[in-house]
Amino acid sequence: MRIVWSLLAFFALSVPLTWLWLTGVQDSYEQLFSAVAGSGLESVGVTGIAESPARKRFINYVPFLVLMLITPRLSPRRRLVGTALGILVIFLSHVGLVAWEALAHTSGRPTQDAFSTVLPAMIFADALPFILWAVIANRVLRDALGRAFQGLGSPAASVGESPGSEEPPGS
Repeated sequence: MRIVWSLLAFFALSVPLTWLWLTGVQDSYEQLFSAVAGSGLESVGVTGIAESPARKRFINYVPFLVLMLITPRLSPRRRLVGTALGILVIFLSHVGLVAWEALAHTSGRPTQDAFSTVLPAMIFADALPFILWAVIANRVLRDALGRAFQGLGSPAASVGESPGSEEPPGS
């Protein structure tokens, strides 16, 4: 039942945050991104992000923030520090992805080659929020997986005994 509530919470937060992102936050983020990363990107030949398909990956803040908010038993300090570090890492991945994409589309490079060069970076960018969340919430996830798999071992485990706790014969 806890899984159902977690999924409902995930969707209940994802929908309004996605709507907010698409109706204005994305534009503000792109302006901030250009202001902060612009000179560094210009040094590698990126003159703007307006035409970059990598911009579609900028929304990956939403699942990361939602997961950080709904993860139970995550200490407030770990939640706050993890969220701040995660936002920084995601920002840096956006800078890297935009640069990677621009360099892959340099003149003289076939379009198919550019796509195959950028695809792994895009897949990584899509997975990064979930990887960061799993790293930050590792203890919570480890405990949850331990509880989930505890009942799968032996019949004794399903009635509350831990596997291997039977006493040897003759004791």
